[in-house]
Amino acid sequence: MTAKQIINTIIKSIVALSLILITSCSKSDDLAAEYTESPHGKISIAHLKTLAIKDSKVITEDISIEGYVVANDLFGEYYKSIVVCDESGGIEISVDTHSTAKTFPIAAKVTIHCTSLTLGNFAGRIILGAKANDDYTVGRIAESDFARHFAIDLLAAQAIEPTKITISEISPNIIGNYIEINDVAFTNSNGMKWCDTDPATGEFLTSERELSDSKGNTISVRTIAQCIYASEILPSGIGKVRGIVEKYNSRYSLRIVNRQFDFNE
Repeated sequence: MTAKQIINTIIKSIVALSLILITSCSKSDDLAAEYTESPHGKISIAHLKTLAIKDSKVITEDISIEGYVVANDLFGEYYKSIVVCDESGGIEISVDTHSTAKTFPIAAKVTIHCTSLTLGNFAGRIILGAKANDDYTVGRIAESDFARHFAIDLLAAQAIEPTKITISEISPNIIGNYIEINDVAFTNSNGMKWCDTDPATGEFLTSERELSDSKGNTISVRTIAQCIYASEILPSGIGKVRGIVEKYNSRYSLRIVNRQFDFNE
């Protein structure tokens, strides 16, 4: 092979690789373009979330999603709601039961029949639930309707691994997803507890604590009052956390799930 032929071969390889990369980026940046206007049958969670085109959207299509439970009330971190994930992402589901850990165990495979349910859009945070009421854009699915909307398969249980990302990589399409952030620390914790208390009643309050990385990026960690470790002191040192990305007051936040945090105190 001559030098000219070698150069031509290299150029062709570079062009081919560039086309592959361009195609890959286009797909990841505009997934919605792949979805049909009239979904039917089993669809991905990411596809389902694109249907939340307004604050409260009743699902009229005959569709379902399938995934695995990654968050419930086992440690009190979620109240009357669960989070289900598939390969495309995750979504919070509002359910009217006092023991989601018993009904929807971690790792359980769940098929959700979505017809007649409602998608609530809270500034990009999508929640699946029942018909909206006067106070909220989505209601809780009644326990009497579980058999109609949920098929739970414990024999096909599968533990889902979170997506490892950095704080700076969190974006709108990550909301609702199960993630892991490494090499972070609680900022100015100074012996603070996970949750504050009401001075008048002494009861715990849903609270936010700041988590930061070595580059100065920060994200709020939101812990609800019902969390069983609300009274514990925040861990010190450098570590990692696993949780669900949320959005409150136009800011990203993280809800730790299954007490998954590990720090070198």
